Amino acid sequence: MQGEDTLLSKELIIESKKYYFDLKENANGKFLRITEKRSGGKSRIIIPVSGLNDVAGIVREMGESVD
Repeated sequence: MQGEDTLLSKELIIESKKYYFDLKENANGKFLRITEKRSGGKSRIIIPVSGLNDVAGIVREMGESVD
């Protein structure tokens, strides 16, 4: 996107899906864009950096519940 700087990028492949985690910054601030690419399309979610710790906590809790 225009006016965005990429600060950090990571890629994760799980089964037949690719996930891209891009920490970005624009005039509104920093945010994490998660893109899921699969055959037939892609989906995106954007999380403001102020919410990353909350999201990480939820993901960690869910990961612990499936062990």
